[in-house]
Amino acid sequence: MTNDYILDAETAALIAEEYGFQVNQDDNLGLDLFPSEDSTDLKVVKPRAPIVTIMGHVDHGKTTILDYLRKSSIAKGEHGGITQHIGAFSVVTPKSKKKITFLDTPGHAAFLKMRERGANMTDVVILVVAAEDSVMPQTVEAIKHAKNAGVPVIVAINKCDKEEANPDKVVADLSANGVDVEDYGGEVPVVRISAKTGMGMEDLEENIVAVSELQELKAEPKGVPVEGWILESNVQKGLGNASTFLVKKGQLKPGAFLVAGTTWCKVKLMRNEFGKKITVAGPSTPVEISGWKSLPEAGDFAIQAKKESVARTVVDNRIRRKQMMDEASQIDEMNQRRIKQLEDAKRDETIQEYQRQGLTMDDIKELEPELFENEKQEKKDVFFIIKADVSGSAEAVSQSIEGLGNDEVGSKVFRS
Repeated sequence: MTNDYILDAETAALIAEEYGFQVNQDDNLGLDLFPSEDSTDLKVVKPRAPIVTIMGHVDHGKTTILDYLRKSSIAKGEHGGITQHIGAFSVVTPKSKKKITFLDTPGHAAFLKMRERGANMTDVVILVVAAEDSVMPQTVEAIKHAKNAGVPVIVAINKCDKEEANPDKVVADLSANGVDVEDYGGEVPVVRISAKTGMGMEDLEENIVAVSELQELKAEPKGVPVEGWILESNVQKGLGNASTFLVKKGQLKPGAFLVAGTTWCKVKLMRNEFGKKITVAGPSTPVEISGWKSLPEAGDFAIQAKKESVARTVVDNRIRRKQMMDEASQIDEMNQRRIKQLEDAKRDETIQEYQRQGLTMDDIKELEPELFENEKQEKKDVFFIIKADVSGSAEAVSQSIEGLGNDEVGSKVFRS
């Protein structure tokens, strides 16, 4: 440690105390909001609709399945027919008349984090695999996310109406990738369907209802602060900062104060997936809300605050804690940079001393090769600006871009 080494707050406090000084630290960062424990009181909890996430490889027919269930045509409205962000929809199934909330997650590689979020906030995962393509890279990732989330899986082998369909091969490939399918004596149901023709869709619905009922899903609809997840967020013309919010517990109503990450909102407007205004949203209900002071991050967990002053204080505390963490990391970077500068200066002095003795650079490299071990070309960064419709898409693209590069050229994304 040198005289220009920067100490972090904890180390500085310990040294000051060793010398008999009293250290005063800001203790006003303690107020925060945390999820409450789920109640087991049967008088309080009530049955709720299951949250079902549809996962799988791109273009394997995930959105087409939702289209069939809710008699709409989302796929035609997506760019290139590919889902670009998480969609949340509550539907009453045609046969069982049960309410189910579906999450449709993107299937292509750029949206890894969004698929992870889909699995982590769901009760059942429907793994869609095209009968003619079988298991693909994103199928394997979806299997991993479902296992990590610890939720039951239903396999839907789609496009079984095609001549080139080979559902038996799909079953074998899934088993080889760790899916314990019923066809081979396991516990994971496998349903052969065609979302285009409707083949097997009633069987899929029955399996969803059966698997959900086995879990006995319940939540507290009243008397507790609202909790839930931010599925997506964007700025809408005439509405301002808005987000899609999935309620976990409690009743969300206009005027409620929500805190998510480092922002908060007073709920101004609530709309369902059809754009219709609603005045209350209970557990397992997706709803679009406006009134955020700034855009929340997709995947953030939101909790209701009692009043505006609490929401403001919690957000201010979180921002200050984040700043402190950022400053601590910057201190580490500065210290490492100064240590490297000292090492470089010492190395240059050694090389100059050898040169004064008449040695060439080749002589020095042969005599002390360790002096040149860390010598390499300075890496250049290419900067990108991302424009997207929703925050989750921007994050996924950003992660893909920042993973590009080699030892000579890297990629970075400008952040506001």
